[in-house]
Parts: sequence; C-alpha cells; structure tokens
Amino acid sequence: MKRTKLLAFLLLFSGFLKSQPSSNLYGIVRQNYYSIVTDTLIPGFSYEVFDSATIRLGSMNPVSGYVSNIGSNQINRAINLSGAALNPYDSSFIFMSYRDIISLDLRTGNTNSIELIYHSLGESYFDMFRFNNADSSLYGLARTNYVSRISDPLFPLDSFYVLDSTALRLATVNTNTGLISVLSSASIGEGFAMAGSTIDPFQMLYYYSNGYRFIGLDIYDGSVYSDAHIYNPDGDIFDNFAYSCADTGIYGLVRKNYYSWTSVVGFPGDSFQTLDSSTIRLGKIDPNTGIVTIISPSGAAFGGYSINAGSAIDPNTMTYYFNSGSAIIGISMVTGIKVSEASLDFEAGEHFDIMRNFENCRSAVASRKSGETNIIPSIASNSTFSIYPNPTTSLFQISSTEPIQDIRITDVSGKLIMHENYGDGRLETTLSIINDMPGMYFVTVNGNSHRKLIVK
Repeated sequence: MKRTKLLAFLLLFSGFLKSQPSSNLYGIVRQNYYSIVTDTLIPGFSYEVFDSATIRLGSMNPVSGYVSNIGSNQINRAINLSGAALNPYDSSFIFMSYRDIISLDLRTGNTNSIELIYHSLGESYFDMFRFNNADSSLYGLARTNYVSRISDPLFPLDSFYVLDSTALRLATVNTNTGLISVLSSASIGEGFAMAGSTIDPFQMLYYYSNGYRFIGLDIYDGSVYSDAHIYNPDGDIFDNFAYSCADTGIYGLVRKNYYSWTSVVGFPGDSFQTLDSSTIRLGKIDPNTGIVTIISPSGAAFGGYSINAGSAIDPNTMTYYFNSGSAIIGISMVTGIKVSEASLDFEAGEHFDIMRNFENCRSAVASRKSGETNIIPSIASNSTFSIYPNPTTSLFQISSTEPIQDIRITDVSGKLIMHENYGDGRLETTLSIINDMPGMYFVTVNGNSHRKLIVK
C-alpha cells in the first residue's frame, strides 16, 4: 500500500519536480503593508502603522536564496508560526491562521481548504504540528485554555477573564473538516517553547520542548514516552530542531548570548544587562538523556534567527538549513561548519516563514509497532550513582559505581551552577549547592547519567 501510494505520488508530481529542484524549500511568502500617520499632538512628526498583510505559497533555492512565488493566489491572513507541514503525498502545504487550518496546493499555490479547527473538549488550538511520512498524518499539540471570570474590585459592574490552567494533548487533525482527534488520555503538559517540534517516523515519536525539557510522545496512544532535562553544556538555548532520516539524529541550533553591564545614567549604583552578541552553532540532542552535543568547532553564524520560521535538512548533502530573517544559511551536519549563506531575494514579498521540504524522511516506514515496549531506556536506568540525602537542606553525598571524573549541576533552566573535576578515582564525594538556594537541580556524573536533586 505504501509503495503504491509513493509510486502514484511520483507520477503525479514528476512534472512539478522537473521545474522545482528537489533541494528547494517551501514556505509562506509574506508582504506587509503600512501607512504613514501624522501625529496630531506633535506637528511634523509621523510614524508607520501596520495596515494589512498578504501571504502566498513560495519556493526557495537554498543555494541562491531566491524565493519564487508558486502561482498567483494571495490570502489576506495572519500566520500562526507555531506549526506547519508539507504533505508530499497529496502535494499540499498546511499552516495555521489563528484557529483556521489552511491547505495550499504545492503545484499551483491555490487554496485547497480553509477550516476552523474544533474538537469535543471545547475551544482549542492546534500547535507545533508536523507531517508524519510513516502514516501520512498530521500530529501536533491540542491546547485547551481554562479561564475563570473575575469581578473587578474597583469597578463592581466590570469583570475580566483570568487564565487558570492549560492542558496539552497529542492530537491529529483532519484538514478537510478541521476536526481535532485527541490521542492523549490526559494532559501531558501545560506549555511549550517556540523551539520547534519534530517527528521520528521510524519509532513513531513526536518531540517538542517546553524550554528546559525535551519531551517525546508516543504517536500510537499520545502518552509520554520520554522526558529529559535539556543539558546544554556550552550554550544557552537549543532551538529550531529537526529530525534527520539520513542518520536518525535530531539537530538544532545552539545559541550562546554574551552580555555586558551598563550603568544607569543619573543612578550611579544601578546597572542593567545589555546583549552584546550571540553565536550560533549546530548541535545534536540525545532525546533519551537530553544531552546536547555541539558539532560546530566554533560559531557557525552570528546574530539571530527567525524563531520556528523553520529548519530543514537536506539528507542528500547532509546540510541543515535555517532562516536568519534576511538570509538562508546552510551548516554541514558532519563538520558543523557553515557551507552556504545566501541573502533572501524575493520575486514578490519580504518575509519567508515556516519553511519545510519534502526530501527528508519521504519514504520512511515505522519500525516500532503499536504496543511495543519502550525501547529507549529511561534516564534512571542509565544512572550509575546515587544522591543522599535527597531532598537536602545543604550538604549531599554522591556515591558512584564507577570512578567519578566529572560532576555538573544545572538548574531547571539549564544554567550551569557547579562543575567539579576529579582524577583520583574516587567513588564518593560530598558537595553543597552554592548559597544553599532552594529549588530543583539536575546532577550529571561523567556526562552520561543524571538525577534530580531537591534542595529545601
């Protein structure tokens, strides 16, 4: 069945592929329109006001940076950057506009459908979605917000809504009807970061990040399959990650920010942090342990990047592409060195959002079947050390079955709190959290196993 579907797709798409290089990236071309408004209070002063935006489907050559329009269809809509998908089997590009899910034809750019999303749990959102080549379905996070209405104490007749909680569940969506089908039997989280999402089609796992944890969900039943604290030893953020079917790795951008302190003029004792610069390197995360391995020997790029505007992997050249906002940059997944950088050049438009490609994982087939046990070992099963007492109020002891060479302690945001090196072959050591700050920490020994530490 899968082979028949792929053959039909290749026959249908063959003419399109001749005019579109297989390495091309696809996304939404956005054009913003502004008007100049004169300030009524300050004569001679004027400012720009955003009026509207038009979007259309586009194709980008990552080597030249040229963005061409696909067809002439334009839509007056906003773009929700929290998800997008490219379906190679029905030749469609899918994205969200607030709570409408929109499908565009990859060959003509015409609108296939625009549907308001909904499900039985009430008003919902569908975030961070991706296409799974192994079963030709869209998977994302169905988000439901629970609010209460509060009377204003100062104005008795007025009231306002307050967000009480948020529930996340793994779900699929039907682009022809907008119906969301929830897979998770209960909420699997309360929030997510705009770091991206990705799917391992072989293991049938959906991955997302909440900023400091890397979470894998079982596509078969929506349950939490793995949950690891992100350990980024030489970076601040791990963003824009994507799964590579070429080597079954998950790659992303490791960003390191550098700050300086600036004195406040007029207040000699006050100062504030100023961002001076940022370096960007390619990294690879182990979804089981959360450990990020940096591949780039030095900064592969400087500045920033368009958050979740997309990352794409070309499996033929082993190149990771990302959008800096003004240029498309390619980094070798083997060496971590920048191999290309091309300024964006538009046929008509000024932004290229949520880019995707159809080369990576196109013919993937699931190898883990429904009902199979967790083949990714849990973090605890890898641990070769124990912590006592835990929780603690100050001092704690680490006992290991292997010689302790390296100990790192990070907080929940991934910030390194303590780093100790030993070379005497010791199996035990006693430590104390700096300043005895209460909270939850993560202790990593020898770089391959970690445990939670609670300080009261």
